[in-house]
Amino acid sequence: RAPGGPGGAAVGAMPQQEFREPDAPPDGTPLFYLYARNPKTRVMWYPVSVLRGDGQSKGLVGAWLGSPLAKGVFKERLDEGVARSIFESERRLTDMARQQYPAIKKLPSLEWGYKIVATGVSTAVAKGELPEQKVQMVTKELMQQESWADKAQKAAKSMLGQA
Repeated sequence: RAPGGPGGAAVGAMPQQEFREPDAPPDGTPLFYLYARNPKTRVMWYPVSVLRGDGQSKGLVGAWLGSPLAKGVFKERLDEGVARSIFESERRLTDMARQQYPAIKKLPSLEWGYKIVATGVSTAVAKGELPEQKVQMVTKELMQQESWADKAQKAAKSMLGQA
């Protein structure tokens, strides 16, 4: 499953010698580069795979880049979608990572992260509108977070005495 919802496609493994982050696809669909690392040393991220986003993730990236307010809300949704995509396929991704990188072959578990390649991200970084992109770590707990809409609905019900 692609970040943000169904419809996206896994592009595949990223062998170390072939890995490089390309330009964003011309149609504006974001790419999510997946990385793994040793949770004990936390020294080096290894590129493992790439996911092609879907329409929902494209909209979230656009909102994240274009919103003067609440950028964090859109980024949290992206983090949640990527976490869901990773952890729903964790066994397969872990196997791919272990096949590609002897340094992590025998580790019982891995930490996961991602970077976004999408139209406008590098421009926003160059203009100083976004910080330089680093690998964003994601955890299983991100999949269980309440959305801001759920939180707002609960708060409204609480204020109206309908909790």
